[in-house]
Amino acid sequence: MNINQKCINELRLTAAGAITNAKSGHTGSSVGAAPILFALFKDHYFFNPNDSKFFARDRLVVSAGHISALYYSLLNLFNMGVSDEDLAKFRKYGSITPGHPEFNVTKFVETSTGPLGQGVANAVGMAIGQSMVGARFNVQKANIIDNYTYCYCGDGCLQEGVAMEACSLAGTLKLNKLILLYDANNITIDGKVSIANTEDVAKKFSAMKWNVIKVKNGNSYFWNTRAIARAKKSNKPTIIIFNTTIGYGTGYAGSEKIHGVPLSDKELIEYKNDLLMPNFTKYTKEVKDYCNRTVRMNKILMEKWKRMFCIYEQTHPDLSRQFESYISEHEVDVLKFFKPDVLQEEISGRNANQLILKELISKLPRFVGGTADLASSVKAYVKDAGDFSSTNRRGRNIHFGIREHAMGAICNGLSLYLENPVFCSTFMAFSNYMLPPIRMSAMMNVPVMYMFSHDSYKVGQDGPTHQCVEQLGQLRLIPNLNVFRPADFNELLHCYKVALANESPCAFALTRQNLINVSYGAKNITKGGYSLFGNKGDVSIFATGSEVALALQVAEELKQQNIKCEVCSFPCLEVFNKQTEAYKKSVLDGSKHRVVLEASNDTSWYKYLDQNDLFIGVENFGSSASISDLDRHYGFTVQSVVKKIKNLLK
Repeated sequence: MNINQKCINELRLTAAGAITNAKSGHTGSSVGAAPILFALFKDHYFFNPNDSKFFARDRLVVSAGHISALYYSLLNLFNMGVSDEDLAKFRKYGSITPGHPEFNVTKFVETSTGPLGQGVANAVGMAIGQSMVGARFNVQKANIIDNYTYCYCGDGCLQEGVAMEACSLAGTLKLNKLILLYDANNITIDGKVSIANTEDVAKKFSAMKWNVIKVKNGNSYFWNTRAIARAKKSNKPTIIIFNTTIGYGTGYAGSEKIHGVPLSDKELIEYKNDLLMPNFTKYTKEVKDYCNRTVRMNKILMEKWKRMFCIYEQTHPDLSRQFESYISEHEVDVLKFFKPDVLQEEISGRNANQLILKELISKLPRFVGGTADLASSVKAYVKDAGDFSSTNRRGRNIHFGIREHAMGAICNGLSLYLENPVFCSTFMAFSNYMLPPIRMSAMMNVPVMYMFSHDSYKVGQDGPTHQCVEQLGQLRLIPNLNVFRPADFNELLHCYKVALANESPCAFALTRQNLINVSYGAKNITKGGYSLFGNKGDVSIFATGSEVALALQVAEELKQQNIKCEVCSFPCLEVFNKQTEAYKKSVLDGSKHRVVLEASNDTSWYKYLDQNDLFIGVENFGSSASISDLDRHYGFTVQSVVKKIKNLLK
């Protein structure tokens, strides 16, 4: 057999062997897709063997992350940080070869994948990032940022709505450096794709303004590499449809039975015989030497890029300095953005947030983001920053369209590419659409800022579909996600200080209605929870967001009735929980009773309460009515809260 076929067969056996050794994994696509990804790595994938974070590298997103065994086998074959010992530890605790690719665990893994479709949207985000940076710094004869984003996906990925939402946007934006490698083996876990999906994928992508290339024999290295070469010449995003066979060469070829199972030891021996490699144990020297040519070629390409950049520095000194600054860390002190008189104005959370965004975009060159067709409502839009489009790659505002799920996943990819915080925004009631990408942000520690306005039932006449009840609790359940619900402009600014310092994902719950200033001059805001007013004694009221102002009114009323009351504001429970035990006790303890006042049903508050305490929240969906009527309906009035507290104190 020729050398390329020998490489592919050894690659298949290496992946299958790792899965059999682990007694767990997805053999089917790992052996079926080998010719596709081998062609990519061998002839097209530009990487720096010595630096997996080299900024101008190509990106490969393995959206169908269950082929991780194949991916790790490729990294091993091309000397990209995965050893034979690492492959032997496939799916073992603490290894760098986990069951699905994990960001910051394995070198050259660009994003964590597994939930199908998420990776496709991540790749769209990376392609957006490339187009932004390229438009800003590329010049004639010196395209210093000219990388491609490749995304491997399967039939399952393209059935997920998040992938289709993202691909629709990619076509509109003409992201020509994006290439989708579609492994069309026509099999999913339950059987033939046709049991649930009979659409014409080629026509669908063509209608979404994509370039479409078909490869009838996806098992052919020759045709695969030619197809990728053609795709790189397109002025539109390209999908290459490779017709392949799941479980190629095994006794289960073409069947769903091989999707997520290992071959037995006996079956693996039979597979080696069928591929005419009965004595195979690991890559042969011939194959390793052949693939090392690619590694050496990439080193040569790296040197060529460095020489180009040296010339770029000499011929475009201002641009080169801007580029170096662009990819560097930028620190800002958000607390110096506004004067005290501004911070003490009555303003809505969404409008205050817009003012902060404007300052951040002016000071952080890589800070970008957008909304799901709600710029005028959520105010997460900076007028003078320009709109990103197919004709304006320098725009800082992205119009994602009504695609909340894809928006979150695209922002993960965009943040990963830019290595910088990015933001996206919609109504808080629609945060449910975005929970999968928010979870992935938190898992990867990607600093996406999710900005949710209309944060409670106080959206009024829009009705229960838009009135938040359970969303705060849902978001707070996600590990490694800071959920900020500021009481006023000043608290919001302090929340930003925490968010930018931590460089982890966060969610802002912002009001549509105006908030009066309550916190200016207060101490310990950045600790997530702090004493704001009054003294400990009979009762401590713990509140967040718009309910802090109500809590202060209640405290004043209780004071008139000789009831000692303290008000504590909690802009971020996650940050508060990380404080010292001594500090937490100083805030939580000291009064006979604790009362939580928040327009949510978040049960996480109960860890601060016992049977002698009280949670005043929202238990049911609302209705279309004025804010004042809803306040009375939910019991969020001074009179109602005072009555409940007095009953507690009896």
